[in-house]
Amino acid sequence: MLRDLLARMSSTSSTASASPATLTSLGVRLDIGPAAFGALRDSTPDFDHGRMDELRRRYADEGYLLLRGLLAAADVDAAAAEVVDSLAARGLIDARFPRSERIAARRARVSTFGFEAEDRRFERVRSMALAGRMSEFCAAFFDAPPRAFDYIWLRLMSPGQATPPHCDIVYMGRGTHDFCSTWIPLTPVRLDDGPLMVLERSHRVARLRERYAHMDIDKDGNWRRLKFRHGRFFRGGDYSRNPRKVRAELGLRWLTSEFEPGDVVVFSPFTMHGSLDNRSRRFRISVDARYQRASDPIDERWVGDRPIAHSRAE
Repeated sequence: MLRDLLARMSSTSSTASASPATLTSLGVRLDIGPAAFGALRDSTPDFDHGRMDELRRRYADEGYLLLRGLLAAADVDAAAAEVVDSLAARGLIDARFPRSERIAARRARVSTFGFEAEDRRFERVRSMALAGRMSEFCAAFFDAPPRAFDYIWLRLMSPGQATPPHCDIVYMGRGTHDFCSTWIPLTPVRLDDGPLMVLERSHRVARLRERYAHMDIDKDGNWRRLKFRHGRFFRGGDYSRNPRKVRAELGLRWLTSEFEPGDVVVFSPFTMHGSLDNRSRRFRISVDARYQRASDPIDERWVGDRPIAHSRAE
C-alpha cells in the first residue's frame, strides 16, 4: 500500500524534488525502507462490524486506530470552509486561485509549526470535533460517558512546515492519563501535504514513559530550557527535531497514510507522532481534539469557557 502511495506521489506531486525515494520531515530525509517506514493499519472494518473489544485491544497494542469515514464528509467540509474563509480574510490564501484549492499566499505562515488555538471562532469546527459522531465513537470506545477537552487545536500547515516528534502527555498530563487524542484532517491530505506520522508502538517504550513522558511543559522552565538531542538544539515539549534519528534510536517504524475528509486517527497520549513536511503549495488543515471518560479527573488547563492553556499554568 505505501509503495503505491509513494509511486503516486512521484507522478502527481507539485514539487519536482518529490520522488518515491524521498520523504522528509523537518527537512530531514527519512529512511523509507520496509524496516523503517510503513502504512497505518486501517481499523475501519472492525468498527463497521461493531468489534469494539478488538479496537480496544489493537489500540492498547499498537497505540493508534485509523478509522476511515468515521465523520460525515459534509460536516467536515463545512468545518473546513470556515477555516479557509478565515485564512483568506487574513490574506494567507493566494487570491489568484480558487479559494477551495487552499493555495498559500507567498510567505504565508500561521506560526512556527502551524499551530493556532481555535478559541471558539469556528462553530462548525467545534461541533464536528466535540459532538456528534466523534463523541458517539468515544462513548462506545470508553464504554462510558465521554468528556472532551473544551480547548481544541488547529493545525494550519503552510508549505515547508512540519510537526516535530512529540507525545501529547507532556502538554496535558495533570488529569487522567487514560485519554485519547484524535487527529481529524479537514481537507484531503496527500503525502506531499505533510500528513500525520505515528511511531509504531512507541507508547510501549519504557524509557519514554519513565523519562520524557514525565515532563510537564509548564513546570520547571521546560518551555524555555534549551535541549540538545540527535544533533539539534531546540526548546519546548518536543522529543527531538530529527525524526530519522528518533526512529533509529527507538528501532521502530514511522507510519503514515493519505487521508480524506471524514477520516480520523485516534492515538494514545504516549504515542510519539509528528508529520511529514508539507511539500505542496497548499495549506494542510487539521484539528486535534482530546477525549476521556467523564468520571476521570481532567487537566484544568484545557477546560472551561476560556481554558487557561499554557498562559498561566506554572
